[in-house]
Amino acid sequence: MRLRIQFSKIGKVRFVGHRDVARIVERALRRCGTPVTYSQGFSPRMRLSFGLALPTCYESEAEYLDVPLDPEHVVDDGVMCVGWGRGKSCSTEQLRTTLNETLPEGFEVTALVIEPKGGPSLQESVTSCTWRFDIRGATMNSVEQAIAVALESATIDVERTKKNEILRENIRDGVRELRIDGISELGPIVVTELSAKPRVIRPSELLQVIAPGSELGIAKRTHQWIEREGKRNEPLMPTNSQKLKDLA
Repeated sequence: MRLRIQFSKIGKVRFVGHRDVARIVERALRRCGTPVTYSQGFSPRMRLSFGLALPTCYESEAEYLDVPLDPEHVVDDGVMCVGWGRGKSCSTEQLRTTLNETLPEGFEVTALVIEPKGGPSLQESVTSCTWRFDIRGATMNSVEQAIAVALESATIDVERTKKNEILRENIRDGVRELRIDGISELGPIVVTELSAKPRVIRPSELLQVIAPGSELGIAKRTHQWIEREGKRNEPLMPTNSQKLKDLA
């Protein structure tokens, strides 16, 4: 059995790197008494499996994590806690609440479920991500024109550095959606869906094309998408009760 968690990373914690996020989550799971399985060997570690790594300085409403559980401590709609919470029964909603009380400000578990293990990992499953970002130093008109040209073109060439070598790459096939979505105090707001296969495309690369010479404002990942058998879904959808709470 495993615990699949969806969490957000908003505000100043966007400056926390991926490895530190893993340590923060490990500590929170341990303090909550979550019956996580550990690796073998001299220095056992929690067997955590994150989705696509979020670049430092980016925010997200859609981060995912798989946590393998000790099946002996899984009960109906919850777990029997270990460690500090030994002997305490905790439903999935209670566990979500407790994790949020334990995590630092800026992190929030928005949904979690207990499900059977199996299938490809989160990193292997996610095929694309939706991003929302604003642009410093650009005008609405110039960005709109650049987006129109890019969408009509068969190529969108960007520069990327690999092994200290600058390469040019056509990412047109990886740009699945690209549009203006208003304006913020920083500048035009862009929404785009970018492919994660065969490699991850980031908003900072797209910025080279739609607003050269400008600066990326606050970029936020809003969705991660999985495609299976012709259907597209997110790795985990919030429960109906959580949706109602978010709308209130």
